[in-house]
Amino acid sequence: MMRYGIMKWMILAVAAFMMYQNRYKLLNLILGMRLLRTLAIRGFLKIPGVRDKIVQDMF
Repeated sequence: MMRYGIMKWMILAVAAFMMYQNRYKLLNLILGMRLLRTLAIRGFLKIPGVRDKIVQDMF
């Protein structure tokens, strides 16, 4: 049982490293999809202060 736990964490660490290494490619892939781009922007604008800052800079 111990091996499976260690193996799971090793796979997770390698996956996280690969995602970090290719983060800009992943971001371009995600933001290239209209639905995911819309959801990402909506989520980003729900962060306190972000929307106010953007609106303030626009006008």
